[in-house]
Amino acid sequence: MNIEEVVEAAYLIGADGARSVTRKQLQLTFVGSTREDIRIVLGDIRLELKGLDREHWHHFGMMSQEMISFRPTDELGKDGYQFLITSRVRELKGLAQDEEALLDCIKELIGLGDDVKVKEVLWASEFRPNMRMVNKFGVGRAFVAGDAAHVHSPTGGQGLNTSVQDAFHLSWKLALVYKGLSPASLLDTYTAERLPVITEMLGLTTEILKRIHGESKAEDAQTSTDGSSNAKVESNLERVKHRGKNMFMLGVNCRTSPIVVDDFAPSSTPGVAVLHSAYGNIQEGILHAGDRAPDAPDLVLVANFNRAASSAPGISTLRAKGLGSTRLFDIFAPTYHTVLIFAPGLANPVVSSVLSALQQCVPQNGLVRPLVVLPDALLDSDGEVKTSSAQDQTPGAEVLVDRAGHAYRGYVIENDEIRVVAIRPDGVVGAIVRGAEGLRRYFDGIFGKKRCVGAGEVP
Repeated sequence: MNIEEVVEAAYLIGADGARSVTRKQLQLTFVGSTREDIRIVLGDIRLELKGLDREHWHHFGMMSQEMISFRPTDELGKDGYQFLITSRVRELKGLAQDEEALLDCIKELIGLGDDVKVKEVLWASEFRPNMRMVNKFGVGRAFVAGDAAHVHSPTGGQGLNTSVQDAFHLSWKLALVYKGLSPASLLDTYTAERLPVITEMLGLTTEILKRIHGESKAEDAQTSTDGSSNAKVESNLERVKHRGKNMFMLGVNCRTSPIVVDDFAPSSTPGVAVLHSAYGNIQEGILHAGDRAPDAPDLVLVANFNRAASSAPGISTLRAKGLGSTRLFDIFAPTYHTVLIFAPGLANPVVSSVLSALQQCVPQNGLVRPLVVLPDALLDSDGEVKTSSAQDQTPGAEVLVDRAGHAYRGYVIENDEIRVVAIRPDGVVGAIVRGAEGLRRYFDGIFGKKRCVGAGEVP
């Protein structure tokens, strides 16, 4: 029995899969192609075969013609495998629905006949690679995410993480807009930031698919050592199984976003195109606004302002010795921005001006968590940081000491430098700026310009 229900909502997110009704109702284009010439049958199976160990991924056949692979997985039991069949020489259509034909095909491809003891086919499905994406991720107050917004070959294993990133990316912005804390224009950046990432992801996964089927121009240029097709296929298989570091997705970024602010990014030359990869690799010594925020362990939260411990008048002591350590990944959270103020000392006027700017720019308490990060060089032999006066304390901010230097190295900052880094709720570096003025420009884009009137920078 079909049941219809009418729901009224302020916003709609369609995460309703590749055949998304939401996408169709919004009349979003789904640009791309379907590989009608490639069919893949995949599923889970329990079987016994002498010599089929549990330590390796096993392949039978040649990728350019037909092949079956078995990946052992203990989630299905000690005899469980995930299998995948691909063929250019036999018809696979309907094979997943005909268990007898499927078992005959598996035995034939392995080449050992009745020595293959199939105990159970847990499930099987047929798949045709589709490479498609929307032209934009939403219309008005309705949005799409995950497979509703993009589909691609499973080669590369990018699907789940990409879809989760869509949802996380949209949700923190939507929460601010829904609560009236940010302008609706913030939601326009969902498309602006995700579209370049998905475009590159489709290109990367499609290239791997082509390699699997011997179609990659890069692979065609390769020659095998003995000139045989078998040697080339084996070589291709090894290359296909290799994943570049960009497939780890740690270099996925939105450096070209209209809302990130970077006072230290290289200036572009008018008329000269700048090549940029939204699916890049992490590069040591390079960090830009729009990149994934690095972690930094062994940070000491200085919790006690102990004036009594100092014999000199007017001197304050921040005691770090004996206190536990924390790390940035335990500080970041999806419900607020984290602002890291890297400064060689608390007396620097930029520290107080940044905290003052935050009070003026942030519409509500709890939306930003400010922290001052001091270099380890300020720690004395007793594990204390002495400041020149009581005024050096920072009301409204926590003070951390970068005891092992991980934060300063990870954020590419010298001990005597002053930089302010804003980390978004989705773990992306939103801003890398010199001080209050740059931070005001960043939060202009998040909370709206009217919030930040009067927040200037102390020279």
